[in-house]
Amino acid sequence: MRARILALAIVVGGMAAPALQAATLAIEHVTLIDGTGRAPISDATVVIDKNRIVAVGDRTTRIPRSARRVDGAGKFLIPGMMDLHLHLIGGGAWKDSSAQSGKPLDFDLGLQALQGYLYYGFTTIYDAGNNPEFILTLRDQERAGKIISPRIFATGQLLSYPGSWSVGYAGIGVRDWPETTKDLDLQISRHPDIQKLTYERFGVGPNPLIKSLPKELMAQMITYLHARGIRTTVHISNETMARDAIEAGTDTLAHAPGVGVITQDFADMVAKKKIPIQTTLSVFDEISQMDSGVDFLKTPEYAATVDSAEIPAREKSRNRYVKLGWPAWFTTILPYAKRNLKMIHDAGGILALATDRTFAPTAHRELELVVDAGISTLDTIRIATLNAAIFLDRDKDLGSVEVGKLADLVLLGADPISDIKNVRNVEMVIKDGKIIDRSKLNLPINHKKGG
Repeated sequence: MRARILALAIVVGGMAAPALQAATLAIEHVTLIDGTGRAPISDATVVIDKNRIVAVGDRTTRIPRSARRVDGAGKFLIPGMMDLHLHLIGGGAWKDSSAQSGKPLDFDLGLQALQGYLYYGFTTIYDAGNNPEFILTLRDQERAGKIISPRIFATGQLLSYPGSWSVGYAGIGVRDWPETTKDLDLQISRHPDIQKLTYERFGVGPNPLIKSLPKELMAQMITYLHARGIRTTVHISNETMARDAIEAGTDTLAHAPGVGVITQDFADMVAKKKIPIQTTLSVFDEISQMDSGVDFLKTPEYAATVDSAEIPAREKSRNRYVKLGWPAWFTTILPYAKRNLKMIHDAGGILALATDRTFAPTAHRELELVVDAGISTLDTIRIATLNAAIFLDRDKDLGSVEVGKLADLVLLGADPISDIKNVRNVEMVIKDGKIIDRSKLNLPINHKKGG
């Protein structure tokens, strides 16, 4: 309760201004990339009423007289993007392996990271394991309109087996059946949007063997969760574990297999079963770069959205990664992970953009890595939008620019189809029908301007 009161005090004071009520809004003469994978539509008109898209058409589309008009000539409109694998900084989730505040819970730090996502056009995030008092407080306050933030979907604590690396702040080491139901009931009481389970028998990177969640127990847990309306995702790292998780009944996979090349049969199977799979290439890419330092943090995008104090904090986490041997291991894995994603995509599988990190610039890098894997820019935008909504089972409301859907949109000043890096050229962000005043977000770029 004390943490909830603290959080409320932090987020309420002065935080309502960055979202401007758009009422009826019309974006006209814009090139529309609607997120479905269809070819872009030039000179399009999109009309928003309150928080829903009410018209998508050409230049002849009727625009209400009362509408606020936005001239989109020379600009590009895409759905709000999503990062579906965070462990949001500030909750102390992985205090032994990544930069975290010295505070037990640091809502300021978490909010800044969330607003960094909004600044760069990410209107939805999914936290895949964190301190529940931290992430679920933020989720509740976002949904109540008390903070300016992307839409937050969250697990709370993930579920694994005692002795697993993921047990701690962010994870429960479950008991054997039937005592497991007590652990499940605790999580169910927190109303997870998706329940994540960690199934990992090889350890993380080159670490020694760790205790793994028994396959039979995993199946019992998933069945129990499904019976209570809870959707599931499972952490895996190779094809064998992925097959086990799918056989156990998981709805989604929290990673694509990265250890070894997958078989064509597996790619065809996940496509046929329509199992959404997270991309999570940037976690391998970022940690592999740590072998030589943290220069990946020294970019204009990081400077705009991440406090400079995070650079020395990340240096400390880098030292631990290097001692564990992770950079060399992840450098080896990354090409296989890319190849596997391409195989799944080419088979017709559903990939959803995800980083397994905590800052918006890493999501930019994830988009680039997906394209580097051989997937087209048009399909990559779908992976970051409609496919991500499918992963969340929210594609009826989110993920594409279509009539009836919630108005989460991003106006870009350059063409992302010609170069995926142009998603960084954000000119306007609309979440739930409201224009976000990016200049008022609590970010370093605005502090430097005196905003």
